[in-house]
Amino acid sequence: MTKTKKLGEVFDIRKGKKAAATSDTFIPGSHPYIQIDEVRGMAPTKFAIDPKPVVVTGDDLCIIWDGANAGTVGYGVAGAIGSTVSRLRLKEPDRWNPRFLGRMLDSLFPKLNQEAQSRGATIPHVDKAKLEDINFPLIDPIEQRRIAAILDKADAIRRKREQTLALADDFLASVFLEMFGDPLTNAKNLPSQPLGKFGRIVTGNTPPRSDPGNFGDAIEWIKSDNVNTNEHFVTRAVEGLSERGRTIGRIVPKGSILVTCIAGSPSSIGRAAIANRPVAFNQQINAIIPNPDVNVYFLYVQFLIGKQLVLRSSTNSMKGMISKGEFQKIEFLRPAPDEQTRFGQIFEKHVAANNRLLDQKVMASDLFAALSQRAFAGDL
Repeated sequence: MTKTKKLGEVFDIRKGKKAAATSDTFIPGSHPYIQIDEVRGMAPTKFAIDPKPVVVTGDDLCIIWDGANAGTVGYGVAGAIGSTVSRLRLKEPDRWNPRFLGRMLDSLFPKLNQEAQSRGATIPHVDKAKLEDINFPLIDPIEQRRIAAILDKADAIRRKREQTLALADDFLASVFLEMFGDPLTNAKNLPSQPLGKFGRIVTGNTPPRSDPGNFGDAIEWIKSDNVNTNEHFVTRAVEGLSERGRTIGRIVPKGSILVTCIAGSPSSIGRAAIANRPVAFNQQINAIIPNPDVNVYFLYVQFLIGKQLVLRSSTNSMKGMISKGEFQKIEFLRPAPDEQTRFGQIFEKHVAANNRLLDQKVMASDLFAALSQRAFAGDL
């Protein structure tokens, strides 16, 4: 049986601090400012100016300590860490490979994040005691490097699949812009009409929570997080309505478009997804049931390209909101039905290709997960 060593014996953990000041450009004595986005892989955009910064090097690990992404691990970054990030510094750097340990902690992210979310605090944060209790297999450093190299290659395949999916969506946007132009400027001088002319607008609702009998599994009840999807269609809802609840709820048929119109931040306003099945939905969402002469795919992609058209109608409060009345007044491009249909056919081919790419992405992710599990069980 492989011997193990606890994380608390392997690393010194030190929490970061808010920088005394920041700069958009490098000045002597400053450090790249490492915060949540930087731990997740983005390049630093600010520099920390502080007399006593908590500095990380490429041989340290970083872990997001607070917030929705608590438990996310980063490695190979260098700079001064902010207050939401902690540094994990090896006590015996010659004994351990940081990429091997980083990959292992990466594989534990769902567990670490779930524990952070369930702690009952206003802001979720990593449970230090549980983190320090994680066991690492005591294996030879050369073997650690070999495992890390295998996992790096598997992860590169996974990331390439994700990049290919992003490029496919960029292609779809390019086709729309080539055919119809930018909905924000309408440089092609196409006809336009308010959304209310494109179809019937329906605002969702919530059946009374005071009656638990309103909720069940007769039909899905979509919320705004089901509309935030890269797959163009609403994701499967966790909660549903009962037969009684569906008589109270608002339901739209397959082929409707759901749009987030109430959200915690204005940037979430205007997110759209297609219902590929009948669904009920809550009051954060306005739906449009397209008229027979409106192609659902054309209208949907116009929501994606022209999200700013929707945002313009949002209130300027901390929580963005668009009423049904304002929503149906928003002007959208209305080219001839045959042009809409031609774009819709391109979209359908795109979705078919996208589904194949998604299958490949799932396979790559499954491969990476299986290799990780075997590696840390000592079977790779």
